[in-house]
Amino acid sequence: MAEQVTVLCNTTSYNYSDFPGAIRLIKNSRRNRLSETEVMELIRKHDPVGIIAGIEPLTERVLSSAGKLKVISRCGIDIETIDQKAARKLGITVTPTHHAPDVPVAELTVAMILSLLRKLPTLDSMVRTNRWERKVTGLLRGKMAGIIGCEILGTRVSSILSAFECGLMGYDPGVQAHGYCEMVSLDFLIRNSDIITLNMPLRQENYHLIGKEQIAMMKDGVIIVNTSRPGLVDEEALAAGLESGKIGGAALDVFEEEPYAGPLIRFTENTILTPHIGSFAGTYRYDIEKEAMDNLLEALRKQGVIV
Repeated sequence: MAEQVTVLCNTTSYNYSDFPGAIRLIKNSRRNRLSETEVMELIRKHDPVGIIAGIEPLTERVLSSAGKLKVISRCGIDIETIDQKAARKLGITVTPTHHAPDVPVAELTVAMILSLLRKLPTLDSMVRTNRWERKVTGLLRGKMAGIIGCEILGTRVSSILSAFECGLMGYDPGVQAHGYCEMVSLDFLIRNSDIITLNMPLRQENYHLIGKEQIAMMKDGVIIVNTSRPGLVDEEALAAGLESGKIGGAALDVFEEEPYAGPLIRFTENTILTPHIGSFAGTYRYDIEKEAMDNLLEALRKQGVIV
């Protein structure tokens, strides 16, 4: 049998087991988010060549202490808790899982759009409270959907929306041409969209990308959906837009403080608020764990660490 290499698995749970015997997987016995100190203790003890990362802080200090570390495979989409600059300097490959979580998040995004257009929360509440009123609601066909973030998740959202015969335009500083969206400036998208979805990671430069100024530029009655990252939308500005009627509806699965108890709670008829469950569907957890392991193995093989 080939010599084993050690991989730390820092996620709070990990059940995928169909990996080669060359991997000695050390799981997180604490089953909670690890602190910087706890990660460093594990690194000192086990000296890993790989890490399957959760949302623990993998800072420059942590990475510099890991002399053998070659690969960090994030078990999830976001890699903000990993110091990528330090990783590049140290020659450590960093990979996110994209494909497994993107399908359920994209489907939730489209479900939220349709629910808001057809006013399903309001109509459901009316029937349950003995109000039988057949209201005329909106259609997706003929609307203009603005996709902010046009990489893997934004592409999947736009591919689903394309079947509804709506217009599609996109904004993404890293994407010049797109298979579904006409790429435009952020200002143009904000001014001309009936529906705006956010489908990008959070970075310092796009914090509160949608705020008071941007909402003032939007069409009256616009629908805003954020299933990607908290912080992309200024929640206070969003609540003010709902209060004034500028925003016709909003759906959020992510919040700057979770559990959420902020001002959006009071808008019961034209908002959908879900508890950060975008990827929680089907076999999502198995798929994410498998993809994280596959990414780890591919990177270790490229570096000649395993065969």
